[in-house]
Amino acid sequence: MINCEEIRDELERVVDFRIGEGASKKYPLVFNKKTLLSRLTGPAIFTDGGKIYLPAQFNLSSNDSDNQMMIASAVRHESDHIREFIKLQEEMGGSEEYDPKLINRMLEDFFLQPQFRENPTLAHEIFNIVEDNRIDRKAREELPGLRHFSEEKEKPLYLSRRPNPRYLMKRGRELDAFRELFLEKTLLDKTVDEPPSKYKKLLKECVDMARSAEGKDIHASLDSTKKIYAKFKENFNIKQPMPKLPSFAGRDHGKLCPGIPRRYSGSIKPREGREEEDEETRQREGAGEKKKEMRQGGGDEERSKEKKMSQEEVKGKEKREKKENKDEEGEKLEKKGKDGERSEEVKRDEQVRKEGEIPEKKISKEAKEKTKKDELERDKYRYYPGSRPFIRMVPKPSPGVYLKVPRTSNYDIKEAQRRIDKYNGEIRAIESYFRKLEERYRGKRKAKQGEEMDIREYVQAELEYEATGIRPDKKMFKKRAPVKRKAAWAVLADISASTGFGFGYRIIDYIKDALLIQGEALSYSNYPFGIFAFHSGGNSLREMINYKDTVYVIKDFGEEYTDQSRGRAMSLYPYGGTLMVNAIKYVSDNLKKMEGSPKGLSIITDGEPDIPEEVRAILDKIQKDGIFPFLFVIGAEHERYAKSLIDNYVIIRRDKINELPNEVLRIFTTYGIIK
Repeated sequence: MINCEEIRDELERVVDFRIGEGASKKYPLVFNKKTLLSRLTGPAIFTDGGKIYLPAQFNLSSNDSDNQMMIASAVRHESDHIREFIKLQEEMGGSEEYDPKLINRMLEDFFLQPQFRENPTLAHEIFNIVEDNRIDRKAREELPGLRHFSEEKEKPLYLSRRPNPRYLMKRGRELDAFRELFLEKTLLDKTVDEPPSKYKKLLKECVDMARSAEGKDIHASLDSTKKIYAKFKENFNIKQPMPKLPSFAGRDHGKLCPGIPRRYSGSIKPREGREEEDEETRQREGAGEKKKEMRQGGGDEERSKEKKMSQEEVKGKEKREKKENKDEEGEKLEKKGKDGERSEEVKRDEQVRKEGEIPEKKISKEAKEKTKKDELERDKYRYYPGSRPFIRMVPKPSPGVYLKVPRTSNYDIKEAQRRIDKYNGEIRAIESYFRKLEERYRGKRKAKQGEEMDIREYVQAELEYEATGIRPDKKMFKKRAPVKRKAAWAVLADISASTGFGFGYRIIDYIKDALLIQGEALSYSNYPFGIFAFHSGGNSLREMINYKDTVYVIKDFGEEYTDQSRGRAMSLYPYGGTLMVNAIKYVSDNLKKMEGSPKGLSIITDGEPDIPEEVRAILDKIQKDGIFPFLFVIGAEHERYAKSLIDNYVIIRRDKINELPNEVLRIFTTYGIIK
């Protein structure tokens, strides 16, 4: 269990990162000791649009590190809600200062439209699921570390705490069961149980409608809500009392928008139906053991006793079920009157709001027109993040890097040698290049620069020439000092999480090949060189808050290139995101200290960095410092971005990714040796 107030500073930084500098002061965190619920239901976490309410303690996981990550993720989620509300008010053309009450009223009016008159609370629940899915998917795309943590830790934990839809179906509560299936499939990509065959098609249709809002704005979530509500209305009796589903990820969505009319009757418990299944399983196992004993030597008396016992159990179970059904019917009858009163209140509210309000259809048309304009602007300014419409939301980078030396094993060293043998021809060609260069500098071709002159011999020769007019053929030089050009080189490879994927291949495997073949070539050159890899961020709270690059040192400039260096390259694994700025700065600062000319830096990446404008600035700076950067970008779809960053770039098509190692070697051969 963690004390949330103890990590207030870190959580406030999450708010500032998602909304903007100083946002944690405008939208404060409120720690409420009363919101700590049981371990199964989780704490109540919600926003009213102006504040973020959190429990004083958080204990969904047995691991405190995971608890910290989950509460930070929850704060990020609620911050994203507030950010969406701010954008919505700007689109509505409201006052310059953000007013959460205005947004709450607008959403309340949306759910009180005539098309939701049967059950506005159901519409509100559907909207919460669709909107949560939209903003969470967007956040996972922006933060690879969050995506990894969600897949590995959050989703399995949350799924284990959801009620059993099959149990709800068995109890005749089909609407409740389908609501739970829709939530699980949309937000967790899985369901506790396989959905019944008669609802599979409907579930897929509803989930597809919810997913259609991904990558869009809040208006898309509102449109999807209308379509999904219509599907619910077609297939279920949605006028019946509707129990409240357990909170998801600790979020109490009933408090998201105050004033939403509620028609919830009771609540469904977390893991409801699972405990009964466990008891039934134990009973079946016990009955099986008894039958075994009977077969082994039990008499007729034992069999008759067992029959009587089983009959009594069946009768008792039937009585319990009848009693529960009667209780449910009684509850429904008691609450009919209350629901009727509420529906009348809803009708009165609708009549009051008919005048003086902006129709929802009008708002959606204006929003659609603005969306089209934004899409045009996006295509125009996509690779210029300084332009206002498309600022990519990434954590605020922290200065410096985390330095790591990869651990290696005998397997990595053997695998490295196997891959080197695969590129034996290319490596031997590089070796022959350097042998020719060595012969050239041994005296076959002497360079005049650096020749040391004998001053006395030179003066005597000049005097004889003035007296006789004949220049004597005398040796006037002590020695001819060979000037050997010596380059300095570095290779920096992106090993972010996206390099672990590909169509029938893994990008990182070809990056490893490129590092190995470049290392072999540079080792023959006797040039000062370094080989590095990097990723940014990660899964831990520290890596999310202090967002910077982690640089893996495969071979530093002052080290020898050995089998250990080869093994380090093979031990790399995909992880994190692509900040890139810190890593380039660290490697270029060390490269500047090396003697040699030219100085080159090969950067291998499979996508766009988090902050392209800062990468462009650092690449311009190192060129002024005398370092020539070369960018190798995997994927033809990234060519526009590469062109906006640097002149010297090479595009590696994904269907020809096997050309990456040779292309990296070709650039080094061209600029590091021949020129």
